[in-house]
Amino acid sequence: MAAEGKKGEPQKQITEKQRYTFIGFDVFPGKPKDLFKSDAEKSKHVEAVKSKREKGDVVRDECKLLEERVSSFDRIVLTVACVIILGTFTIPWFSAYNEIIEEVNDAPISAVVDSTIVEDSTLLAMGDSLNGVTQAMDSTVLASATNDEAPLEEEQNIQNSSGEEVIHGYVAKKKIRRETSSIAGYDVLLSIGSIGGYVFGSGIILAVTGLIFILFLLVCLALPAYTLYGLYGMKGDADKQALALKKVLKFNWIPVILVVVAYILSFIGADYGFDSKTIFTSLGAAYGPGVFMGTLSYGIIVSLGAFILTALKGVEI
Repeated sequence: MAAEGKKGEPQKQITEKQRYTFIGFDVFPGKPKDLFKSDAEKSKHVEAVKSKREKGDVVRDECKLLEERVSSFDRIVLTVACVIILGTFTIPWFSAYNEIIEEVNDAPISAVVDSTIVEDSTLLAMGDSLNGVTQAMDSTVLASATNDEAPLEEEQNIQNSSGEEVIHGYVAKKKIRRETSSIAGYDVLLSIGSIGGYVFGSGIILAVTGLIFILFLLVCLALPAYTLYGLYGMKGDADKQALALKKVLKFNWIPVILVVVAYILSFIGADYGFDSKTIFTSLGAAYGPGVFMGTLSYGIIVSLGAFILTALKGVEI
């Protein structure tokens, strides 16, 4: 590049110092330092480059093109993910529960009354003034309190020295416990005939959801086997195998999409075609997103995580 001089003067060539300043755009102005610390280091590097060119190798040592597209570690991770998906068939996929109400006796409640009052008909009025204490007792307590000859079986009357009678009773409280039932993946296959009658007889939404999970079940069997074939059964060079595996791993988004679609359908909801309370109280009065999320167990959640892992690896290749 030549610089224009004054009129009538010859053009001057740009000096090396000006060239370095221009190329650096003031980021690296001036003449740069030598790349090598000594001539011996420079000679060593030059000889290594010549030797590499003589072998026909013109690619840098750290070039990303030389890296494996599917490493051994990636193969191990994908293999473990496929085994986990198949292993989820032995753990619960769906669960539901029944709430069972039990009555238990709480701490005893005592009431002290005069024996002359107990024999009088005003005992009922006194019971109203005990702020609900005697109201919590069973009706047999009041009936036995007026009859000195018939002691209670569960409540005990004690006559003290001052002529007062102590009436003991127990307040019955309700205790709720849950009995959970779950079904594993392989049991879902065996129970399609029995469970399907409830699902497919409860409206279009539940019927479509049932079909989605049947397809999900079949995919959980087919995709791990197909992925393992893509890892170890594909033929060709490394690049062809990697590209073929990339196509295989894309199919692992299918089960994720299926569950998302089923979850969206749950917001529409559906009425059951059977009495849900007689089967599982957790099913509620109608089908909705709460029932959907509460019914899924960790078998499906674990398999979804493994599918997402394998699908994301397909994006990286």
